[in-house]
Amino acid sequence: MGKIIGLDVGGTKISGVLFDGKKVLKELTIKTPDNLFEFERNLLKLADFLSVGSKVSGVGIGMAGLINFKKGIAIHSPNIKFVKNLFLRKLFQLNGYKNVEIENDARCFALSESLIGYGKNINNVVCLTLGTGIGGGLVYDGKLIRGSHFGAGEVGHMIYEGQITFEKAFQKARDRKDNRALANVVGNLLTNIYRLTDPDLIVLGGGVAMSKNRNFINEATKKCAKNLVTYKIKPQIKTSKLKNAGAIGAALLVG
Repeated sequence: MGKIIGLDVGGTKISGVLFDGKKVLKELTIKTPDNLFEFERNLLKLADFLSVGSKVSGVGIGMAGLINFKKGIAIHSPNIKFVKNLFLRKLFQLNGYKNVEIENDARCFALSESLIGYGKNINNVVCLTLGTGIGGGLVYDGKLIRGSHFGAGEVGHMIYEGQITFEKAFQKARDRKDNRALANVVGNLLTNIYRLTDPDLIVLGGGVAMSKNRNFINEATKKCAKNLVTYKIKPQIKTSKLKNAGAIGAALLVG
């Protein structure tokens, strides 16, 4: 696949890698700027740093929010408020990077897990990111599922109770450091994902899922298994071990 730059753009930090299809050759993480001018400028500077001394065949970008991957536009991002209809593909192409792909960050995570992580050689994988919010990515028969309006996998915005989404319920429990409530929210979400998509495997990622204080995951898994017992389904749920999974997945968009 050649050498490809992968960028994982988050609300607080941007992680970048130079990836050759098998391993990360170079990596760097920077703080996410708080205005559009610096944001665009620093994205390009990060890509330029990663490409020094290498012939780069493309750039892949993962970002939270609604992404039009066909046109290479970030329509909006919940964690970066100034991103509105941002033509990221055009920005990079005007600066010498011809092959540019952009996608939702949770889908990038799902792509990396399905190709080089726990989901390798498994047909149907759902990946869930538990961090600032909740994101989701679906890979079925080796292909990303995007949906008709680029919103497939946005499981955090499903309704938990009343007008409260799973993401809002998760955030409230997380901020209170209430592991019992976290286990309840995530356990019910895992159950719904299994009943809706019937995957072979669910992989968890994101800062909360991969933190040292993730005891709630075991309880959430048990709750999911209990909910599914009448369907005779034993859920397979793992926590990612990939470093820079989002950035690597962004690079794999190009490969």
